[in-house]
Amino acid sequence: MPALFCCCLSAAPEEREHFPVNTRQPCRNIGVFNREGTLTMKLVNVQAIDTLFSDIATTFNGQHEAHCAMLRAARRLREVCGCAPAAALTACMDTLQQEHGAHKVQVLMEGFSFSLAVKEQEVPEELRRVQQQVQELSRSTKRVLAGRAVLQEMTSSVLQSQAELEERIRAANPEYLDQVRLEGNLRENIQKIGLARELSEHYWEAASCVVREMAQGAGLVLEGPPGNE
Repeated sequence: MPALFCCCLSAAPEEREHFPVNTRQPCRNIGVFNREGTLTMKLVNVQAIDTLFSDIATTFNGQHEAHCAMLRAARRLREVCGCAPAAALTACMDTLQQEHGAHKVQVLMEGFSFSLAVKEQEVPEELRRVQQQVQELSRSTKRVLAGRAVLQEMTSSVLQSQAELEERIRAANPEYLDQVRLEGNLRENIQKIGLARELSEHYWEAASCVVREMAQGAGLVLEGPPGNE
C-alpha cells in the first residue's frame, strides 16, 4: 500500500519549481482525429489485425479524453482559486493557503494521486469547489499516465512488424486490387499510430508536470518520473 504524505502548504516559494501546463492547447489534432475528434482505423480485412487496431484506437481515445479532462480541471482549478490562466498550480495552492489559512488546507499525496484536505469540519463552499476540481484533476491525470504505458506496449510490436502484417493481409486477400487497397489502409493506420504515440507522449509529459507541481505543493520532490501505481 502506498505511503501517505500529508504536508502543509508552507514551503518557501524559492524552493519550488514551476512546471507549466498549457491549458490552451487544442484537444483536437489534425491528421490523427476524424471530425468527431476521435482516432479511427481503416479495416484491413484480417479480423485479428482489425481487432488490434480497434483496441489501439480505443486506448488512445481514452487517453486523449483524459488529457482534455485534465486540462479542463486545471483551468477550472485556477479559476476557483482566483489565479491567472497561466499561473503555476503551486502558486494557486499558495494563494489558497493565504486566503484560507485558518482552515489548515493541506495537499495529500498518495503515490501519484493527490487531494486537498481541509481540517475544519465545516468546509466553506468555495473550498468544496476547489476540492472537487483537485479530485477531478487527480483522476484525469492518473488516466493519462496509465494510458501512455498501455498504448506504448500495444503499438510497439505493430510498428516493428509492418512487413509481417502485409504478408498476412495478402494471404487473406488474394485479389490484387484488394491487396493494394488494404495494404494502403495498413500504411495509413501505421502512420496514424506513429502520430498517436507522439501525442500520447506529450499527454504523459503534461500529466507528469501536474503531478510534480502538486507534489511540490505538498512539500515533496518526486525521485522518478510519474507512471502507473
